[in-house]
Amino acid sequence: MRKIAVLLIGLFCLGACSAHMKSAVKNGTIAPQFADTLTDDEYLWVRGFGAANPAHQSDSQRRILSREAAIAHAYQRATEVIYGANLESNVQIVDAVSEGSTIHTSASGVLNDMELVSTEYLDDGGCTVIMRISREKLQAAGYNPSAQETN
Repeated sequence: MRKIAVLLIGLFCLGACSAHMKSAVKNGTIAPQFADTLTDDEYLWVRGFGAANPAHQSDSQRRILSREAAIAHAYQRATEVIYGANLESNVQIVDAVSEGSTIHTSASGVLNDMELVSTEYLDDGGCTVIMRISREKLQAAGYNPSAQETN
């Protein structure tokens, strides 16, 4: 009886987690199909991708910079969903080397409440992140994205 209860709880948790975005990484590369944005009953989910300059000699530097680029890309996607695709999202990513490097992101208002849910690295040092913001926070700020999935 105890084994059945544990199995049922596990299946429930698996089902509860299935509503969010799935991984876009397959075998260390970008999967052939994935969702960029998803709006469900609770959250607006966005995915961002980033890549670092392959000339960087340190794996750590490439991973850190590709992650920052992926986060900036996710903010850009959220901006496009919330405010419209024609709005300039004020995201600029330039070769991010410690000397003269620039990574500039700007998120204001409700976007400051976005949370980073997952980070995955590709075999080539690229990165993909999934971020989300609750529909409750969006609605409180006057935004109500429709339930949709966009590839």
